[in-house]
Amino acid sequence: MTAYCMKPGQKKRVAVLGSIVCGALTVAQPAMAQPLDFSGYYENTLQLDYTAATKLQVLDASKLRLDAGLLITRGLEVRGNVNLIVSLGQLQRNISPYLPPSVARELQAAGIPDTFELNRARLFVDNLFVTWVPGNFRFRAGRQQLSWGPGYSYNPTDLFHRKTLVDPTYEKEGVTALRADYRWGIGGQVSLIGAPKSDLSHSGYALRAGTHVSQIGYDVAVTAHRVTDSTGLDPVTLAPLTQRRRALGLDFVGELFGLGVWLEGNYNWMELEADFLRLVFGTDYTFNDGTYVMLEALYNGRSTGSPPYPASDWLANLFYGEPVGPGWILAGVRRDISDFWSGNLYAFLSPGGSALLNPRVDASITQNIDLVLYGGLTLGDEEGSFPSGLLSLVGRLTVYF
Repeated sequence: MTAYCMKPGQKKRVAVLGSIVCGALTVAQPAMAQPLDFSGYYENTLQLDYTAATKLQVLDASKLRLDAGLLITRGLEVRGNVNLIVSLGQLQRNISPYLPPSVARELQAAGIPDTFELNRARLFVDNLFVTWVPGNFRFRAGRQQLSWGPGYSYNPTDLFHRKTLVDPTYEKEGVTALRADYRWGIGGQVSLIGAPKSDLSHSGYALRAGTHVSQIGYDVAVTAHRVTDSTGLDPVTLAPLTQRRRALGLDFVGELFGLGVWLEGNYNWMELEADFLRLVFGTDYTFNDGTYVMLEALYNGRSTGSPPYPASDWLANLFYGEPVGPGWILAGVRRDISDFWSGNLYAFLSPGGSALLNPRVDASITQNIDLVLYGGLTLGDEEGSFPSGLLSLVGRLTVYF
């Protein structure tokens, strides 16, 4: 295993997080402190990708996560986790199986590599925060999760996190931020968030207000963001774009005629790109025998309306988790096979004439061991949102302790 060294920026962030924890310990009453609470899991992910052109590509990654919590005094605690991710076997990964042939040729003509190399080992602080809860207020400082929204296939209102689809562990790391919440009644909450950067002009901010509207039985929330966006690429040079982004979002969850319904969307004002709307709407139902069915549609106003889609959109999809194309329809069904096994089948259908089938089996082997097996098969237009010809199989074994 190669040695792991922190970069200067990582050392600075760890120092800031350490200062937050030390400050909390200083103001606490030592007599009230409780023993450290440890938990975590070991997880191995094996991914097999096959196309006729690239043949079989094998990715193997192991992850060890250690969670710790410390109740310092009543209403004041420190929690966090450290992750060690080790890539086993081959480190070089070819991205061409996830691209249409025209985009792969465009990258080759431009001299842009169609491969990249995974880190042999990564050791990092995923989350580390202090929480103080005086009455109806809650204050949290440190590296934390800031995602929200009821969307299943995509969350338009999640602007602080991004997911790299070419990472077999699909890690979604925490964000260093200050957060204040005030809660009241049933579902009433106002949240104010600041995510500072070394350059304050690049800091991110969010304000979210939500409540339960008893007259109609819905949970409703409004969210405003102002962030520095780095999820787009220049369509000509394919260089990353950094720009200010403002967004106003709405989401609600409730029931209509016995069906669960949800909506999540936002309008985005961009500094360099054209402004756009993103919207997710879904519904689901559970039958008496336990069979669960769902249907969800995504409208994506950021992307080109019809194929072929630009290379910049495809690279943003792989490395930032941005959807390609004007949207999709997701249909899914889940059925419990036994108390410990369940089977799922999901299908993504795009207006461009392509589809992705995603079967999945979840199993609880023992009380602390879970196994997930899921696959992916792309069909239809090779220039569509899901280029045809890719067959994937992923197995993930998790052991909790």
